[in-house]
Amino acid sequence: MVPVVMALLTSFQPTRENPDGGFQNYVDVVTDFRFLPAALNVLTFLAIYLPAMLIIVTIMAMLLDAYKSKFNASLRLAFIVPSAISGSVAVLVWYFMLEPTLSPFRGALNAMGITQASQIWSPGNLAWIFALMAFATGAGNWIVIQYGSLQSIDDELLEAARIDGANALQLAVRIKLPLIRKYLVYMAVLTFAAGVQVFVEPQLISAGVYEGLATDWALNQVGYSFAFTNNDFAGAAALSFVLFVVCLLAALYLIFGTDFFERREEE
Repeated sequence: MVPVVMALLTSFQPTRENPDGGFQNYVDVVTDFRFLPAALNVLTFLAIYLPAMLIIVTIMAMLLDAYKSKFNASLRLAFIVPSAISGSVAVLVWYFMLEPTLSPFRGALNAMGITQASQIWSPGNLAWIFALMAFATGAGNWIVIQYGSLQSIDDELLEAARIDGANALQLAVRIKLPLIRKYLVYMAVLTFAAGVQVFVEPQLISAGVYEGLATDWALNQVGYSFAFTNNDFAGAAALSFVLFVVCLLAALYLIFGTDFFERREEE
């Protein structure tokens, strides 16, 4: 809570553009010319990233749980390894993967008519590229976590469903999925918060690979620019607090709109 209180207090301090400080700092931030484009970029990114995480992670965890073999432990380790890579390294890895002249998949890229970097690294593709980077580094960890949540389901319950004639798909959809719903809500809350705060991918691409390609692409980058380019720490704090409120409201909606707490009390 300390950073939240500090951000709130800082957000009302006087700035060079607004010597009186106060709530006007928030007005200045949301009316800044960079705010709306960055907000639209983040919404597009979330529209790709969030469903991909929820759907693909759930399916992969279900498959890992349904088809047990001697390779299960190795598969879980393989899923976790990408999550151990830092965001900056992941950006470099995906740069080489997607760069047509360097990629190990350049044959496939060339076959699709992609021979120049500008065909991939264009503003219209950035939301997809950043979502791919974020998914690759975050999905494996969540697959293992959701696999763990599936292990909490009573075997006797699954066996009773099988005796009643339920097949693997019916077990997954009608038995397992409802029982791990609170874990999926938990994942949705944290994934949404991480997506709203996307920063490393556009910042590194813009600063280190294609200069200026993704400048102020995300809201966190706009906050960074407020603080370290405009020397407006109050504006940066105001934007940070706005993002905090958005994440908090989304989390409360998901938690109280589901049986997140009720089911835990029943247990």
